[in-house]
Formats: sequence, C-alpha cells, structure tokens
Amino acid sequence: MSLPAVAPHVVADAVAALPTRLRSKLDQAIEKQPTWTITTSDSGATITIDDHVTVTLTTPVETADGAACNCLLAPRCLHRAAVLSAAPVLTTHPHHAAAAGSDVATTEAVLTTEADPPDPAAPSATADEKAAATQVRDVVAQILEHGVAGAGAVSQADLLRAIHQARAIGLPRLATAATRVVEQLRAARRSTPGFRLADLTEDLREALIVSHLLSEGIGDQRAARGTSRRGYGPVGDLHLYGLCTEPLRTTTGHVGAISYLTDGDSTIWSLAQARPGDGDTARNAAQASVNLGDVTISHRELDRAGIIVINAHASVDRRLSHGRTVQAVRTTGRTWHEEPADALWRQPIPEQAARWLNAFEVAQHERPAGHDLAFLDGVLAADQRGLLLQTAQLPGPVIVLAPHDDPVLPYVANLRLLAAHATGMPVRMIGRFHGPRQVHGLAVAAPWLPDRFGGHVDLGVDQLQRADLPDAETTEPSGNDQPQPPLHLLTHHLQRVVAAGRAALMPDVDRDARALLDAQLPTAASVLRELRRAGHRRSRDAFGRLNQQDSTALAVAWLSGAAYQYAAATAVTAKSWQPNRGREVDDNAHRAEGRAWQPSA
Repeated sequence: MSLPAVAPHVVADAVAALPTRLRSKLDQAIEKQPTWTITTSDSGATITIDDHVTVTLTTPVETADGAACNCLLAPRCLHRAAVLSAAPVLTTHPHHAAAAGSDVATTEAVLTTEADPPDPAAPSATADEKAAATQVRDVVAQILEHGVAGAGAVSQADLLRAIHQARAIGLPRLATAATRVVEQLRAARRSTPGFRLADLTEDLREALIVSHLLSEGIGDQRAARGTSRRGYGPVGDLHLYGLCTEPLRTTTGHVGAISYLTDGDSTIWSLAQARPGDGDTARNAAQASVNLGDVTISHRELDRAGIIVINAHASVDRRLSHGRTVQAVRTTGRTWHEEPADALWRQPIPEQAARWLNAFEVAQHERPAGHDLAFLDGVLAADQRGLLLQTAQLPGPVIVLAPHDDPVLPYVANLRLLAAHATGMPVRMIGRFHGPRQVHGLAVAAPWLPDRFGGHVDLGVDQLQRADLPDAETTEPSGNDQPQPPLHLLTHHLQRVVAAGRAALMPDVDRDARALLDAQLPTAASVLRELRRAGHRRSRDAFGRLNQQDSTALAVAWLSGAAYQYAAATAVTAKSWQPNRGREVDDNAHRAEGRAWQPSA
C-alpha cells in the first residue's frame, strides 16, 4: 500500500510547526516507514505507526485538517509530520479537477496552477515571480551545499513551500522542476532502485536555470514561466497498431507498463498504466489488463494488435486516455515490416537523433510520445562493451544497453543471450536514445525468432531462451569509434557536489582541469576551477555565522559548469549520430566553448 498524495504547503506547514528538537528527529522517523501499516479506503488512509499511534489522512490532503494523529500533539506532532513528509507530492489543485477520462493510476498526474497563466506578452518577470524564483534558488543552493546526505525532510519542506508559491503565482515550469527534485531526493535517501544521480543532477540544473532566468529577467520569459499541464482533449478517430511495450518503474514507488502505438501517419501514441507496487510486480505489469473504451486487453497483447479508437482523447504529449467516452474495437495487428510501422525505420538515423535532441527544448510534459525512440536496422555484434548493432547508415556500431539492471526484469539476461548467441544475425530494433551512439534496447524483431513471440520480443517483458537463438559465430564489429572529449571529468565533479555537497571538491579537481586543458577544452577547465574556488570559499558575517552568499556563489558556479556540460554533451551526441564524423577528435565540444551559457553572479 502507498500513501495518498499531499499538497506541498501542508507538508511545509507541518514541518515548520515542529520544535527544533523534533525537527532533528524527523529523518529518523521517516526511515521507519517500512514498519508502518497502511490501510487505504475510499476516503483516505490510516497509517499505524506503532501499537499506540495512528495517523489518518483524508483525501485529497489539501489542507492541514486532512491529516490527524491520535497522539493529540498536532500541530507539533512528529508522527504526523513524518507521514506527510513521506507521502508523494500532490500535483493537482482542488479548483482544477483532472479532465474527464484521465486515469489516476497513470504515472504522471495532471499539473495545474492556482492562478491564471501569466500574460505571455509580459516583457519580464514580476516582483512576485522573481521572489518565488529566488526562493527556489536559495533552497537548491542549500541542497548543493550539503548534498543528498544533508537534504533531509526539513530541506525538502522548504522546497515544497517554494513549490507552492510558484504554483500559486503561475510558474508551472519552475514548480514542476522543483517537484522532480523533491521526488529524486526522496528516492535517493530511500535507496530506491530506479534512482539515478544523473537524473537528480539534470533536475537541479533545470530548477536553477529557470530560477536564474526569472530572477534576472533575462531570456524568453514566456518559456521560463512554462505552461500548465492540461487534461485530455479530443483527437478524433484513430486506427492504431502496436509497436512495443516496456515496464515502468518510477522513483515514486509505482510500477506498470507503457505501450507505444502508431497510426497511418507514422505518429506515435502511448498508453500507460501504473499503480503502487514493488519490483516483484514490475515484470508482470505488462500482463495486466488495460481498458481502452470497450476493449480490455493486456499491454503485451496490445503491442501486437491493432485497435480502432472512436472519439479518442489524448494529452498534449499524445498519451491516450482511458476515459469512458472513448469507444474502441480490436483489429488485426501488423508486423514492423508492414505499413504503417515500416515507415518509422525508413527515416534516416540522423533525423531521428535530431528529433530526440530537439525535444529537450520544450517542457518535459510537452514532449511527444516516442520522441526519444530509435528505429534501427542492422546486424548484431559484440565485444567487451556488450551487445552492439552495426547499421549501414553509421560508420561505427551502436552500443545497446539495458534500461534497467534490476534482475527482476529480463533486460540484462536477454541482451547477454543476444550478445553470446546471435551475433552476425540481422535484426530490426526499437531502442531509446541514450547518448553518443548508445541506445537502451526495448524490443527486437527478426525472421529467425520463434513464432510464439508474435513478431517481436519486448526485451523488458519477454524472456528469451537459448533454444530461441541461432547458432551464430562471434563477429568482430566493423568501423572505428572516434575518441570522445573527456567531458566525463566535469560531469563527475558536478555529480559529486550533488551527492556530497561542497565537501566533495577535493584536490583532484586541478588534475582533471589540466586534463581538460590538454584536450583543448579551456572553458570546461575554467568552469571546473571556478567551481572549486566557490566550493572552498567560506566566510562569516559579523555574528560569526556562515555567509549565505557563499552558498549562492557555489550554486552559480555549479550551474555554469552544468550549463556548459549540457551544451557540450549535446553537441558531441548530435555529431556521433551523423554518417561522417570527419576529424579524429570530435570538435563539436570545442565549438560549444563559445556557446556555453554562463550565468553571472
């Protein structure tokens, strides 16, 4: 069982009401969450802390009255504050109900704002918007000061209060980025299997960039404010054919599956369903039934079938609704080598990579379904890097990685079998772009696969056996991989600050800065050295307290490095997917030296 979502300001108020001695015990109280007994009902949930204490949440938990503890110490109640701090963040406002047909069990909720969206013609941020952006920046600066280990429930509550303020005045992009930071911090402190330090680093970069744009009044203010996530709207009648299915595991404790489908115009749509669960149920989620109008079908069956949807509704990112107004009829599916799916593989790989990279220019909830999918034809190969795919369009092989390394899911086992027993064999693959000449393998189709797979294998759902694979000889991959700029040196230090704060900036920064200079990346070396200087800069005010401005300077230096690293890595990645690499050493990162954006303190 999982806890119901709680509005950000309710959590912030509950933590703020605690006396100092109880705040210091809050993180320890949250760590006992696995011992809680959660009983849910239509009206909310009852959480049994121990034999004598129970906390009752009445959904939706949008006010302080929605959370009560029988210890009668509210609002100075540690049990109540711990439960609220452990609950997911509520992303809907009571005055803006989700659109008809939205599924409360899907991975993402409908995000709205309390106020009307700001005037898109406004030349700069208002005083209230600048204050909200500064508040987020200051909290994120404190997170970078101490790292994940120091970003406990109190720091998260401060950020939740800033999120509430950002929503209230109409800054959805800032609120969404900060909400993802809170979710990632909680996942990190709980050692959630799906947590990735790189994801938290990216979310912190996004939150700081939006804060900087708004607080300084620079750049595209309309884009910095963002647009609220709206509900589902009508998209007409659709005749869809399944492509593939992958399991979902989120940092918020949800598991499920998402299926990708295509229509006659090669447009990709998605149908997702996720519910609270653990890793043991992740693999079987694709076998669970999903309703689309009058059709009840599992995700695994859906990605091999066709379906006609009458009066279809979808969100702006082309995520289909499960609404009752939708009507659907199941039809015969088509293979990847038939239209309309076959057209997806005819698009040149560089154009597919450009579609993926261009999607990063818009907010995450506005990126269309399948924007990051790679449709590749080639021959399997293997070396010390693992499974490779050689394509005719690229001079070097594509590295195929597993999206998840959890043994509960069959990704790793399937890729290892293909690398050991299917090299030299032609395949058609669907992957997810991951980096320079790298994809996460999602599904493969080949004429030599057994018919029982129904045309293709979903690598995260289906389990390959040795008998399913041909007796193929090991082949060496052709083509040469060109050396990449050592941007990982900068990335390493940026992530170390996120993990451990300023204390992680050790003397080896100078060694790595020299290596970046040797690689003809002077801007990378400059931002890295400035990060070290900001990390070692500690001053005190007239009362002997550590100066808050030092934390802000560290955040600015960190953001300069993160912004440069993002621009340079994007340039390197785009070049790696081009047919001709040209020079031996990729010079795209060098060109990014002049384009890297550096915020001023």
